[in-house]
Amino acid sequence: MYLSAKTISAALDQLQGTASHLLKIWLVLKHMGLSRDTSILIDTQNSTPTLQRLFSCGSPEGKLFVPFAHTVRYAFMKGDASRSIIQTTIQRWKTSDSVVSGSPTAYLDFSDEGNKIRVSLGRIYPQGLGHGGDGFALEEDARVAIPIEAMAVWLFRQDELDQYFGDSDPNKLSQQLVEALIRELNLEPGEIEAVFVNKSIDIETSDAPLSDAELLAICNSAFEAKLEVEIRKEDRLEYTNRIQSVTTIDSAPAWTRISPSEQLASLVKAGERAILLFGPPRTGKTRAIDKLIPRNSEDRETIQLHEGWGYENLILGLAPGEKPGEFEWTEGPLLRALRNGKRHIVLEEINRTRISQALGELFSLIEPAYRGETNGITLPNGAQIFIDPEVVFYFTMNNVDTNTEDVDDALMGRMASVYFGPRVEDLDAILRHRAIPSDTAAAIKTVFTAIQDKYPLGHGYFAGLQPSDDFRMYYMWRIRPVLMNHFSAYEPEVVAQIDNRVDELFTGTA
Repeated sequence: MYLSAKTISAALDQLQGTASHLLKIWLVLKHMGLSRDTSILIDTQNSTPTLQRLFSCGSPEGKLFVPFAHTVRYAFMKGDASRSIIQTTIQRWKTSDSVVSGSPTAYLDFSDEGNKIRVSLGRIYPQGLGHGGDGFALEEDARVAIPIEAMAVWLFRQDELDQYFGDSDPNKLSQQLVEALIRELNLEPGEIEAVFVNKSIDIETSDAPLSDAELLAICNSAFEAKLEVEIRKEDRLEYTNRIQSVTTIDSAPAWTRISPSEQLASLVKAGERAILLFGPPRTGKTRAIDKLIPRNSEDRETIQLHEGWGYENLILGLAPGEKPGEFEWTEGPLLRALRNGKRHIVLEEINRTRISQALGELFSLIEPAYRGETNGITLPNGAQIFIDPEVVFYFTMNNVDTNTEDVDDALMGRMASVYFGPRVEDLDAILRHRAIPSDTAAAIKTVFTAIQDKYPLGHGYFAGLQPSDDFRMYYMWRIRPVLMNHFSAYEPEVVAQIDNRVDELFTGTA
């Protein structure tokens, strides 16, 4: 199964004039693996395979075709584009050469590395991508608006589709093509929002692929008629709000924005044996642990701490015996977990009590230097206890609740810490998993972003949403009570402001 000539021609009709031709460089970098975690080295040749994949048009001379260009002059590239366009243009961006229109240096970083140029994402990326001349739009007050379905058609223009989708349902082919595009280009939600738009295209298939000659003929004919470019206008504030509704943008260094789940996994892999996961409720702390070691694993013990718990509750205490006036030693859940050889011990909500006091003698044994049998200690009942070097402690803490105990610096110094904050990326994943319609999801993310300006509401509060739900009712029953509990005493106007935002976005949607 292959895409038909009619479908590819229709895709080019939609794509023409939707972005500056220089966006091709960003697409090349993305296809080569550019991401928050991966920078790309560019030389005179290494982008050639990607250029062929993205822009080959069947030309016997090796010419390349940019489907979203707005004039024939910028639509065709020579086969040496890896040197003459990609490497040269990036070099000019790096040196702020005025010959090149636009300068993505606000959100992309460039540096020399020998005879190569390293490209990495800037701190505010993807803010700036997709808007104005520096963001690859055709005008300063415009945005890039590439129809994502049409771009997916172009990417798979001569591919055998069965290798990707098998015996695909024709009704789902457009969606599958888009999903395959996202995978191949390593696209994140913020990048999709910045560069692409949704516009349907009728997909027709053929039993045979387009020949190179047929593909070249379609590309050559694309500019035969005068192109009427429809530039998508968008002011800077509207653009900024839209991008911030789908991705968490921070001016902090990129390495500080690695997802908390990834940070936790890296710490465990690196051999860290005591880790604090802290942040507002419902931000995925326990879920991140569950991904590493399932809750029902025989190797894991989860202990939910309660208000006022002390040493006698957690480690060892005296309880009434069988005879009046007699007392006997009773082991707490943490001591039992250690005796039973549990390798992963989760202590939930440690700031519900004075955790350092509750740990007692075990406080010092958490450190790697004091692990092992040779560092064992004697408990009040005379028993010996030590902590195996392989035991991993996970501590979780809600840092928003002001009615809890502080965790002292001595304990903090004995463990690594990972902050779990509200993330619109994780909210987006929840809404996608729940199959929430795209328009509704966009409005929900707008509400979420508005709430973050006032209160760090966890994205997990939205995990119960169903596609059929009236979001106003969900908000009233699940979200609003949290806000009222926090603001009603001193700042009731904040709740009213968010109420009005919900009303504005969702009135008439039920």
